Formats: sequence, C-alpha cells, structure tokens
Amino acid sequence: MPNGLLVHGHRRHFSVDDLTRRWVGGIGLAAAVGLGYFLAADFSVRLVLKPEGVAVFWPAAGLSSGLLIVLRRARWPVLAGVIVATVVTHSIIRDPLWAGVALGLCNGVEALIVAGLIHHYFGPDFNLAQSRKVIGLLAAAVAGTSVSGIGAAVTYRMLRGPSAPPLETWQHWFASDAIGIIAVAPLVIGLAGVVRRPSPRSEVIEVTLALVALVVMTGLIIPLPHEPWDDLLPITWLFPILFWLSARCRPAFSAMGAFVVSITIVWTTVLDIGFFGDPNFPITERVIGAQAGILVVSLSAYILSALLAELRETAARLRRERDNKPLNARAIVAAIAHEISQPLTRITTGANAAQRFLKMVPPEHDRAQTALDGIANAGHRTSEVIEGFRALLGEGHEERQLVDANAIIRELLESLSSQLQDRQIESRLELTSELPHVRGNRGQLQEVVSNLVANAIEAMETTSDRSRVLRVRTELRDRKVVAVVVQDSGPGIDSNKLPDLFTGLVSTKPHGMGLGLAISRMMIDYHGGKLTALSDGKDGASFEFVLPIASLHQNSALAE
Repeated sequence: MPNGLLVHGHRRHFSVDDLTRRWVGGIGLAAAVGLGYFLAADFSVRLVLKPEGVAVFWPAAGLSSGLLIVLRRARWPVLAGVIVATVVTHSIIRDPLWAGVALGLCNGVEALIVAGLIHHYFGPDFNLAQSRKVIGLLAAAVAGTSVSGIGAAVTYRMLRGPSAPPLETWQHWFASDAIGIIAVAPLVIGLAGVVRRPSPRSEVIEVTLALVALVVMTGLIIPLPHEPWDDLLPITWLFPILFWLSARCRPAFSAMGAFVVSITIVWTTVLDIGFFGDPNFPITERVIGAQAGILVVSLSAYILSALLAELRETAARLRRERDNKPLNARAIVAAIAHEISQPLTRITTGANAAQRFLKMVPPEHDRAQTALDGIANAGHRTSEVIEGFRALLGEGHEERQLVDANAIIRELLESLSSQLQDRQIESRLELTSELPHVRGNRGQLQEVVSNLVANAIEAMETTSDRSRVLRVRTELRDRKVVAVVVQDSGPGIDSNKLPDLFTGLVSTKPHGMGLGLAISRMMIDYHGGKLTALSDGKDGASFEFVLPIASLHQNSALAE
C-alpha cells in the first residue's frame, strides 16, 4: 500500500459523518472564496483597458493565491470558488460563457502555480519573516502570471479579435495579476498567522494606532493633485509610518499597512482622484504610475519588515545562547544525569536481582543470566547516550546511518506495551507505509521519540474524565521531509508556556527539570530538523518533529 496510512496495520476509514462534514465544509469554503473573489473582481473591472477588456488591477489574484498557500489541503474548494466567481463576473459584463470558463481556468491555474512553487521551495508553514521568502513570493508571482497570461491572451484574441493584440494583452494581464498577488497575498498569509498565534494586547494597540495614522496620512496625501508633486512622489511621505510598523510589529501588520496604501492608490486611480487619477494624463501613464507605486510600497514594506524580523530573531537567539550556553555547564551535567538515570537504575536493579538469584539454593542461573543480560544492555545504552552527547557537543565521532522512523516507533511502543496497559493508555499508530529513511544518529533519534512518548504518558496520568489515548503518526511531506507526531489526550499545556517549553530548566511538571524537551530540540536541530509543540490548554498536546529525508546520493554512500 504505497503512501497509505496504517492504523494498527489497517487503512484508515472515514465514517459517513466525517465525509458529510468534509463535503459541507468544502462547499462552504468554496462559497466564501467565490464571494470574496467576486467582490474583488467586481471592484477591478471598474478600470478596464479598451479594447482588450483586461482589468489593470486584479487583487483577486492575490486572494486566491494567498488562500491556496495558507489552505493547501483545501485546493479544490478554493479553485471551485475562483472559477465560479470568474464566470459570474464575466457574465455580468456580458462576455460569453466559454470565455468566463476559460479565464476562470487561467485564474485557477495561476493560483495553483504560485502556491505550488511556495510549498515546494519553502514548505507548508510559509510566512514573510525572511527576505528570501519575500523574493520567493515575488518569483512565484512572476512565474504564475506569466503562464496564466498566455492562456488569457489566447482567450481574449478569440473573444475580441484583432483589437486584442496577444502581446499587449499578455503584458496587461501579467502586470495586473502580479501586482494583485504582491499587494494582497501577503495580507492573507499574515492574517492566517495572526489567527494561529494572536498578538499580545500591547502590539494590537500599537498596530491600531499605526494603521489609523497610515489611513489618515494616505487619505490626505494620495488624493492631492498631480502638481506640484511631480518631483516628490507622495507615497514617500508614508514610509515613516510603514517603517514604524516594520520595526515594532510582526510582518503581518506591515502587509496590512502596504495593503491600505495599495487599495487607496487603486481607488483613486479608478475614480480619477488626485495624483494617480489625474484625468489630464493618459490612462496608460496613470496605470503604470499606480502599478509602480503599489510595487514600490509593497516590496519595500515586506523586505524591510523581513530584515527587521530576522534581526530580532538573531538578537533573541544570541540572548538565549548567552543565557543558556547551551544550558550552561550546570545544565549540561544535569542533562547527562537525566538521560543516563534510567539505564543506571536498570543496572543497579539488575545487579541486585542477579545477586539474589545466585544466592538462592539451588542458584537460579537462568534468571541470573537474564538479569546480567539486562545489565549489559543498559551499559551499552549508557555508552550510546554519552556518545550521543559528545557528538551533539561537537566532541565525538559523528556516526550517522539510514534510520527508519517507523521501526524506532514500533520498537519503543512494543517495549512500553506493559507500561501502557498498566496505566490504561490506548496506543494508536498511524504510520505511513514505505516511509523514506532519514540520515542521522539512531540513538539520538530514539531518545527524542522516547522523551516525547514518556512526556505524553506522564501528561495523561491525571486524566480521568476522558479516554487515555496516545497517538503516534508519521507522514511524508512534500517528498522532502519525514514528520513524526506524538499526541496525547491529557489536560494540555497553557498556550502562554509554549514559547518557553523548549528552554532548558523550564518544565510543566511539578518536579521536572525541564531538560527532556530542551535536549530533544538540540538533537533535532543537530539533524537539520525542527521540533514544535501545539496545544490549546484543554484537549491534550501534540509534539511534532520533521527531518529531511536521505537523498539517493546519501543512501548509496551509506550503503557502501
């Protein structure tokens, strides 16, 4: 069963209620996307270049692309909403049905290309907190609109005849859709990030003040007449406020500011108001000026915000390293003691048992041998832990091999079967079959999974009002990384504690040392992966780490 999900060795089945909810949710999402796309498109068709009939601003392209980037699993509802809204829009302006369908497909393919490129090169959790991602979004917008513009040029040629030169039509489509993506998609992506991780009240207040100031300044400056402002473009007066948003707030709020300015430029151009709508100038010059203004404001705001976000992240990381170093000498000693305490306990217990069996009359040699075997295994495990720490701290020999994450999980849960049964915990495995191997230190990765599972078991000790369920899932994402998810049904973790959860000497347990998760994150970072936590503080917690899969070159090298 390639790439199938296994649950206790069987395929996962969805009930009728699950399928019904999915269909209802998909239809509702398609309707919402269609309504939003139609409203944005209806605004855009107010400024259409004649005789081609191409709108010079198309923010709806940014809406569809942004939604597909954020809602990657809702591809078909989003596409359905886009196509239907495009057909309705062109029906209103009395274009033939076939033209509306063709242009709807062009809009849908464009959004698919943009979102597909973003997911392929930057993964599913895309944001604009890094300058390379801003450049990546711009490149994806150029690629998507270049391809969709070809289909649009052919469609308009068939619809308008010789009055719609293909090259000019392609240029207008490319410019309007690319500007729409640059102006709107970051806003959609940023708002999704704010919904997932709400900002503190102080930041919300500051953002509100900055946006109000930006709206007031934009409303005063951009509607000013064209002269005497030829030598000083009025949007440059807005950069101090945009800099305020970039320096003090998350990139999402810079996207909001850029959108406010962009939509004002579009509005004044459409209604022949102020600098960009001066009727004394040819429409083509006004359009080019407006498009250039939107591009300059948006990209400047995004890049500035990304650079400042990277600077803040670097400063925060340096502060953490200065405070922890890593976890400082005391914490390193405590971490080693934390990790080898279990095998040392097994050695002590096994030695006592072996002595007791040998002192019996007659001696229980078989049982003593079993205890001695346990001592030997625990000794090997202690050696692996110490060697793992030496490699982690850059002092040991780096031993990496091909590691099967599914095998590690199965071995661990098999060894814990009696413990899970004693604590009345049901384990549910959802392991993707034929999962690619990762390249790494097997002992360290085994320790990470062990820590996460042990934490999940401890979290459910006090659970009495619901079933105790331990879920462990593996996935292959984008054919690039393997994801391992450990989820419990315990009381969850306070969302305020999540940001500091992986900091050394910080624990959610009454008598915990706060080292297990810190060590686990260090190990996953060492393997080039990422470890994260998610919880609403009520219905359990979910820990997930992702690791890059081993390349074919690495597979052959390790096989040799």
